[in-house]
Amino acid sequence: MQITLVVFNDIDNIDWEFGHKIAISYATKSLLDARESILKLEATHILFWDLFIGNLPTKNQLEKTINSKGNLWHIGSKIGLSEKPYLLDAIQPTSMLHLTINHKINHSSWKNTFRGCLLEKRVFDFIDLSKYSDSLDIIGLDFGYKAMKSGVITRYSVILSEDIVEKKASLKLKEELLFIRNNFDTKAFIWTYITNLFKISPISFYKAFSKNEKKELIVFNHSKEEDILVNKDISTSIVIATLERYEVLKNELKELQQLNPAPNEIIIVDQTPKEKRDATFLKGFSDLPIIYLEIEKIGQCSARNLGIQTAKSKFIWFLDDDMEEIPINYLQKHLETIYNLNAGISCGIPDEIGTNYINRDIAKIELSSGFPTNDVLVKRDLLIKVGGFDEKMDQLQSEDEELGLRCVKSGALNVKNNQLRIVHLRASRGGLRNHNVRKTTFASSRNSLFQRRFLHYSEIYSHFKHFTKKQVKKKLLLNIRGTFIVRGSSFRKIVKIFIGILILPNTIFILLKRSRVAKNIYREKSNTLKNL
Repeated sequence: MQITLVVFNDIDNIDWEFGHKIAISYATKSLLDARESILKLEATHILFWDLFIGNLPTKNQLEKTINSKGNLWHIGSKIGLSEKPYLLDAIQPTSMLHLTINHKINHSSWKNTFRGCLLEKRVFDFIDLSKYSDSLDIIGLDFGYKAMKSGVITRYSVILSEDIVEKKASLKLKEELLFIRNNFDTKAFIWTYITNLFKISPISFYKAFSKNEKKELIVFNHSKEEDILVNKDISTSIVIATLERYEVLKNELKELQQLNPAPNEIIIVDQTPKEKRDATFLKGFSDLPIIYLEIEKIGQCSARNLGIQTAKSKFIWFLDDDMEEIPINYLQKHLETIYNLNAGISCGIPDEIGTNYINRDIAKIELSSGFPTNDVLVKRDLLIKVGGFDEKMDQLQSEDEELGLRCVKSGALNVKNNQLRIVHLRASRGGLRNHNVRKTTFASSRNSLFQRRFLHYSEIYSHFKHFTKKQVKKKLLLNIRGTFIVRGSSFRKIVKIFIGILILPNTIFILLKRSRVAKNIYREKSNTLKNL
């Protein structure tokens, strides 16, 4: 174990048995000046540490950290960075990647601090240090954010922070504004300033606007262990909740017949009303380990919870009933992603019919901002730990994201791999379309002068469960802003703004009404997975 120690302000009387040690001052310029010298030293890892916050980690702490999940580990949450930067709430108030999580558990977090972090040397070499601020606190956050966006697995470490006194970090808003300017587009930057108009001076806004160091992010490549699945438990139960989609499900099962390795179970939970129910679609699939279950209650949460209860495998792979173009080695790729990164969740990124497909030219694995139950592999123990799907969200939307938020808050490593690609047909009938939800999508609202994509009350309910009231209000404000946006010519954009102004009272009325419904659901007793 070779670790270069970079200690701030004081190096006297420090015994360091793991490699070289360097002392620098806690300032951006000092770190920039020392960067080349640090990278020249022989080491696999680098430890940055400020002795004012606590003693250096022990050998045991360092070894445990390195053997855990991730490429960069830090103590940011322990010193109050989990709620920072404050201004980020203006543009991404309810993102899974910005969750405030208990600092007593290891968890995914990009909110790095150089006051205490351990990282692979190649990460420090790969991610550029920004120069836009003299504050190393904000540059530390910037480094963590850029690392996360590049695909570096960034984690908060309980082990490293064990002997650190809990503190509250203080960042100046003008420094936070610089962070927004250098990591988001100009529209997001201006919106951030407008929504914090009386907290930030025009001078600070102008100075931040003129400091733009944005560079194109490059993709971090994760090391892969050959034959990673040898002697590993790869038992997998596929869980498919279906509702009036027998024909497309039949085509999906034909593709699942080709999977290698094969699943141990394919659990189909049929919610189709009795008068329309017809299990003859299963003929011809005797070679598949299908467990066919019928459920009278209609709701994707109840159906999937029954699937979780029935499953006997280590992993559960959730699929929708209208998926296609599933490669033969697709399950293998999911499993390799989980075992290579020691993750709890592997998310695919399906191509959605009717939407723009993502660019997959460059392979990238990164922290996931979602939990798509049309294609996600999860450890069954994790699902049991967090309580499964919230059945108050039956027949509603965003139930998968809500479960994902609980998984991440429990400390699970949730990753997505852009090479995990199948096709989601978005069948015109069945599924949630039978419940009159997801009729208007984000994409359709941005292409129409008259469509408005409102937050569903179930989405607002999920936000109430996991975020502060202020963050929920900012999310609603962003939703209102979205009703003024359309793609296309300047003329179309002007017309959309004009229409948005005319119907603004109705927009506010609808969102307030949905918020009241969400609050009422939130106050009801939760009904999640039972008897496991």
